[in-house]
Amino acid sequence: MDQNGSQVPPFEPEEYARVEAAANIVGKSPEDFVRDAALKAANDPFLKALGRARDRVPQLAEVFATQDTRAADTSPGGWPDPAPMGSRDLHEFPHGHAA
Repeated sequence: MDQNGSQVPPFEPEEYARVEAAANIVGKSPEDFVRDAALKAANDPFLKALGRARDRVPQLAEVFATQDTRAADTSPGGWPDPAPMGSRDLHEFPHGHAA
């Protein structure tokens, strides 16, 4: 066993060919390319956030469950905004030229 624990399974031949081609483009050996990619992925802020999501989702669900669910998007009179204009509505406006 390696000092870092068990190794990941080897690439299939077509997978290794793609890794080798990508490594050649950036001037690295396939081993260095894979190692660098794995280390960069391990430090990715998005992946770190996903890892913390397991703890945060129950907390957020509790907060959202206690929030007011009424629509916040209403006009000052309390009525929802009207539907967007259609092509028929556009024909009713005077024809002018855009600046």
